[in-house]
Amino acid sequence: MKKLALLFLFLLVFSKLSAQVNSQMRYHSDERTYYVWNEEKQDYDFKENEFEHSIIEIREIGSRTNGYVAITLIDDGKVRLYHGSIKDYKVDDNNEATWSIFSKNKRGKLIYNEKKQTFSFSFESDEKRYLKIFIFKLKEGTVAELD
Repeated sequence: MKKLALLFLFLLVFSKLSAQVNSQMRYHSDERTYYVWNEEKQDYDFKENEFEHSIIEIREIGSRTNGYVAITLIDDGKVRLYHGSIKDYKVDDNNEATWSIFSKNKRGKLIYNEKKQTFSFSFESDEKRYLKIFIFKLKEGTVAELD
């Protein structure tokens, strides 16, 4: 009986470890804040609050470090798309998830703060830092898991 219980426990643990991630999440925002790096001040300058619709979509295929991120936003009546392949994923001590993304020769970073219900998207970088940041405030009840 002990051997059967041990075998069952082993199979249960192994199945959880070998299960692959295959998810697609979509988040909606109607408010974002825009910041740009100021070389003279060595700090980010607030540019504007924008009250226009944005969609953040994260597709993880096989593992959390494989897939893509697509961010679609409306900006003064124009639709803009920022996207890239997921190259890295980690969760820090504050339980904030971070996806590192790359698109051709560009890189970006997407950080999800569940407590504040925000996404921070840093992009357009030089050798030292990201030069632009969008902070998206998520709408209540608009998170959707897609098939």
